[in-house]
Amino acid sequence: MKISFIAENDWANILTEWSHCLNEHSKDIEAKSICLRPHSFNYTIPHDCNLEKSNESQKLEAKQFLEESDVIIFGEEGAITPTNFKILEIIKQTLGVDLINSNKKLCIWHPGTHYRQNYNFYNNHPLRNKIHKHLYGIDLYRLSNKEENDLPIHAYQYINFSYEKFISDFKSKLKIKPWTILHIPREASIKGTEQINKVISKLDLNPNKFQYKTLTGIPYSKVIEEKKKSIFYIDQFSPVNVGGYGVSTLESLFNSNLTFSTIDNISDSMFKLTGQYECPVISLGVNQEELYSTLNDFILTPTEDQLIEYMKGIGQWLETVYSPKSIINYFKNI
Repeated sequence: MKISFIAENDWANILTEWSHCLNEHSKDIEAKSICLRPHSFNYTIPHDCNLEKSNESQKLEAKQFLEESDVIIFGEEGAITPTNFKILEIIKQTLGVDLINSNKKLCIWHPGTHYRQNYNFYNNHPLRNKIHKHLYGIDLYRLSNKEENDLPIHAYQYINFSYEKFISDFKSKLKIKPWTILHIPREASIKGTEQINKVISKLDLNPNKFQYKTLTGIPYSKVIEEKKKSIFYIDQFSPVNVGGYGVSTLESLFNSNLTFSTIDNISDSMFKLTGQYECPVISLGVNQEELYSTLNDFILTPTEDQLIEYMKGIGQWLETVYSPKSIINYFKNI
């Protein structure tokens, strides 16, 4: 079985991370991520092909893999194309492969803001019936038609997850005071940074026990470095616009942080994916009062032993949901 993941940029690198996981751990699936250009963040795992940087030989190799693929998973990240899907039209013009009229299983992946702002268009797209499966980010499935071929999918980053290391790293960080509460918004207005900052001020943190850091505009490598040192990570407070979690949240979880976000819009997705409503991210609620009480209850109140117990449950969930076996089974069943 061959799977091609295609996108313009592959924001957050998720398609590429899926491809890497399948190639590393599956004996039955061969995958490639084919994009237009490299990602500006210089993620550890690069795209397999960047067409704008490719020579003719590399383009021919990408074309051949597309033609041999059984499944095509493509991300729509940019402007709407009323009579086609943008990336499929670009692939047709660049490589001469007409995927929309092929016999392949075409799956569209809706990752975030673009679908959130244009879901009515995509839910009624004139070529919707040509798509085998519609895959949605964890907080976006609620906006879909919820037809049989509409499916949620977890945000993803490749990790060779070790539960023992996860807990060991957290225990090591607990020994270093003050404990860091971290917030790194890419867009402060979307992440609710102003409201988060106000509530943190009301907590009246003891500087000998806690330090609060809000960082913006730092390189991606610095983001990861900071998450490796922090104990608590606040991703976003955005109950109206988003209400889910993505790669930024996963990065903090995988780096042994007790992680907070607005997650009021993911219950349908979680139940469809796992059969349960539980999630390893602590909900910040939908108003300032709930935001305050949540941060107070989970940052100021718990003992070290209680924090470790929280993290044990989170680690077990991550080990199950983000295991290579789980990822492989999802794509085998597409």
